[in-house]
Amino acid sequence: MPRILVAEGHAPTRDFVQRSLVEAGFEVLAATDPRSAYELFASRRPDAVVLGADFANGEGPELVRRLRDADPRLVLVVADKEHLGRARGLPSVLPLGANAYVPDPTRRELVERVSRLVEQATAARPPPRARHPSRPALPALPGEPEARGELKVGVVARLVHQIWKARTDGVLVLEEGGAERRFLFAHGAAAGFWSRDAAESLLRWVTSEQNVPDAALETSLEALAGGLTPGAALVAAGVVETGEPLLALLRSHLRARLARAIGSREGRWRFHAGCEVGVEGVALELPAPLQPVLEGARASIPAHHQLGALRAVTAAYPVRTADFQALVPAAALGASDLRLALSLEGRVTTREWIDARRTELRDGLSLLWFLSLTGAVIFPDAQVAATPVTARPGPRRRRALPPERTEALRQAALQIVPVSHFRALGLDVTADTDDVERAYHEVAQRFHPDGFAEWDVGDVEDLLVAVQDKVSAAYRALSSAEKRRAYLGVLVRRLEINGQRRPGLDPQAEVALFRAERALRARRVTDALAQLRLCVQLAPREPEYQAVLAFATLLDPVLNGEGRAVEARKLARKALALQPDHPRATAALALAEERLGATGEARRVVLVGLRTHPLNPVLREILHRLNTTRPA
Repeated sequence: MPRILVAEGHAPTRDFVQRSLVEAGFEVLAATDPRSAYELFASRRPDAVVLGADFANGEGPELVRRLRDADPRLVLVVADKEHLGRARGLPSVLPLGANAYVPDPTRRELVERVSRLVEQATAARPPPRARHPSRPALPALPGEPEARGELKVGVVARLVHQIWKARTDGVLVLEEGGAERRFLFAHGAAAGFWSRDAAESLLRWVTSEQNVPDAALETSLEALAGGLTPGAALVAAGVVETGEPLLALLRSHLRARLARAIGSREGRWRFHAGCEVGVEGVALELPAPLQPVLEGARASIPAHHQLGALRAVTAAYPVRTADFQALVPAAALGASDLRLALSLEGRVTTREWIDARRTELRDGLSLLWFLSLTGAVIFPDAQVAATPVTARPGPRRRRALPPERTEALRQAALQIVPVSHFRALGLDVTADTDDVERAYHEVAQRFHPDGFAEWDVGDVEDLLVAVQDKVSAAYRALSSAEKRRAYLGVLVRRLEINGQRRPGLDPQAEVALFRAERALRARRVTDALAQLRLCVQLAPREPEYQAVLAFATLLDPVLNGEGRAVEARKLARKALALQPDHPRATAALALAEERLGATGEARRVVLVGLRTHPLNPVLREILHRLNTTRPA
């Protein structure tokens, strides 16, 4: 379907022209000013532009020049204002170099001229996909949708939750006022977004969210017009770095668009299961799939609707269900939301719970609505507590947590909150997704406030909430291979900054090092050697890997005694050539010299190492053994 851009400042004329072209079978984009017109051109690459004659002055000529520079064969039709009695006339628009001039856009002539010119241009040049291979057309959704319905308040929130709970792949299409938005879901999480509305574009969102200089924005638009995707255009303009920063930006844009869609209340929706429609060429699965639902509910679902949805259960006693624990990481519930949710214990009615939170009514009401929508809260007619139903629920006295247990809890929590995500879950960098899942549930359950319902935890309550925040963040960062690689990159950069590793290190080399050390502890020397050789292959200039490989070579079951020592000495000398004072390489070289019978040389190597590292326990132990060993 040919695509036409209508740039017209007069709203009635623009709407009439747009409607006429749509009825003629064109896809129409509408812009109100030259800047938005160029943005639409750069992002959507229309086949023709219908330009209002009012743009003949001011920014109009500059817009036409930029359009012609990007596509010299672009069809340009100028539409005048004869129907309003203020036509400029052909001479005034000649400098624009248009393909056609139409005095009155309300007549049939406009549609006929555009159709003929587009047909001639299409026959004379390659199709748009061949001209711009970096921006393929969005594929049509095959077959009939699996489900469809009317858009009403709260419907999109319910759909997103159902898709997440069923871990479904597919495309959710929202149609509002003739506009269409598509959300791609992978494994139940939003992973892509597409819309024809320029107001929802990535560039427009970045401009509104960040202080982007005009020069960078113009560079982005030029790169977009040259065929780059919006993300690549922002990278080319220096607005964002490639890799994880770009992915984080794309995920933030996706989350913002989905949160905005939660408030949709008019139109229709349909869901196509099993479809794969890529966006930006990467997978953007949101780490907290239900977070936009709660954000969107607070931003755009009216409080009276939330109250209306809870009106039938105002006399019931809300209490959390077993689904709540899985919802914490999926919705990225923070400390304040956790505190509100943990007070839902089935001991007070919905009305009393809401009345007690007048100072935070908006957050409390939206959270309760969200938890009831997702099934994380149910509403029994009777109190969950053992007290009679007729009794007014009062404050429950809790036993004071014993001081020794309080201190043990505080110390255990302090071993989790400030450390890395791996250590917070009790894992190392070799952990896979199953290990992360198992460790997360174990740690979260051990520190969950529900486990201390009978106790007054006092000043460690905030610490328990902080632990939940930490393990939830760790789970989100390590629960997929892509996010885990990105986080490993962050840890490796810390090692480089601290001087423990050389710059430019491959994170996979650190993973291989941990696997090797684990294999050595289990006396699986062959496996350890394979992992260490991989380390050296990935980072041949890192002395730590050469030194550990030298140690492991001293245990190589394939070589004989002398061969092990010779190979270990060679590897240790390579490490020392990279870092002359490396303590582990020094120790490996001394052990190799000792095994080759050069006890004096081994002692000299150790003494040189101890000048730089006088307290190194390995070097001191080797020197002690050399001094106490009698010559053969």
